[in-house]
Amino acid sequence: MPLISDVVNERKLWVVISTRKKDDSVNELDIVKPMTEELNERWYKKGDFLWAGRFDDDKTSMVIFEATKEKADNYFESYSKICSGSLDVKIHQWDALPLFTILERLQGKI
Repeated sequence: MPLISDVVNERKLWVVISTRKKDDSVNELDIVKPMTEELNERWYKKGDFLWAGRFDDDKTSMVIFEATKEKADNYFESYSKICSGSLDVKIHQWDALPLFTILERLQGKI
C-alpha cells in the first residue's frame, strides 16, 4: 500500500502554454491541432486528467494535466515535437503559477 500512496503523492498538476511564434496568413494552431488533440486523447484514455483549449486571441492555447515529473516531461517532449515549428511552448508546475495555486487552495485539493 505505501507504494500506491507514494505514486499518488508524486503526481502534480502541470500547465503547458503554447503561443504562435509569428503572425502570418496560415493559422498554425489549426495545423498542429489534430496532432495535439490525438496526443491529448491518448492521455485522457489512460486516465490522466487533461484539459486543453484556446484563448480568444487565436494565438495562445493551454493544456492542464496531472502526472509525475517523469510523465510530465514525456508529455511535454511529445507536445513540443508536434508544435516546435510553429509555437513557443513552455511547461509550468501548477504551484509555479500563483493564481492557480490560490484557486486550488480555495476550492480544496484537486
